[in-house]
Amino acid sequence: MRRGAGALAGNARAGRKTVMRLKDKVALITGASRGIGHASSLALAKEGATVVGTARTKADLDALVKTIEGAGGKAKAITCDVTKSADVASCVKQTLEAFGRIDILVNNAGIGGYRPFLDWTEADYDKIMATNAKSTWLFCKEVIPHMLKSGGGNIVNLSSVAGLQGYPSEGIYCMSKFAQVALSQSLDREFYKQNIKVSLVCPGGVETHFAIGDGRTAGGPNMGGFSTAEDVAEAVLLAVIPRERSRVVNVILRPMNEMT
Repeated sequence: MRRGAGALAGNARAGRKTVMRLKDKVALITGASRGIGHASSLALAKEGATVVGTARTKADLDALVKTIEGAGGKAKAITCDVTKSADVASCVKQTLEAFGRIDILVNNAGIGGYRPFLDWTEADYDKIMATNAKSTWLFCKEVIPHMLKSGGGNIVNLSSVAGLQGYPSEGIYCMSKFAQVALSQSLDREFYKQNIKVSLVCPGGVETHFAIGDGRTAGGPNMGGFSTAEDVAEAVLLAVIPRERSRVVNVILRPMNEMT
């Protein structure tokens, strides 16, 4: 059992009383089947949010829903190709039909890799930019009108320290993450007066499936010292906890084995 799943279920079994800071909130989380998206889903569910998890792998999403419901929470799985506008629109529509609102949007779906700049192909560019940058734009475009109607909400975009400065062998990935930073800053400035709080979470190395087989090796020497998905999920939770007079604009996380 994943660490986050164990904590969620363990609290339920022990009968511990948790302050439900996200009670009655509906959270739509992309890339929820594993890694940061999975951990964020559990963290928000633990605080009382109804979680709608979306990804391409139905079996993993169903397992997530089972974990949340087993701990007394509420969740729904929606399979979706986050790069396709019709899929994104359908995902948002299904969420609204099921729960009537979307209070929190977490744009977490993402891919990347490591290789020399001249080895990247146009197909690589299209795939990474669509998954990371285009999907963030598509979901924001679909969800923001509903947040405006309901009086506001929280959007958390999972970028990276690679969206704050460029790194060798990560050219296209950095481009996609810089694009997320730019979009987030633009949306924050455009919508904060309408109570839509747009937050960036920018982690460094995280021990997940990211880029395994494309520049990273499972169990590699650095990965054991990376941040965990649960570490990043705590930053996501920090961004969406209700507060009247402030908003979280950017959270940067670095593992202890990386310099800033």
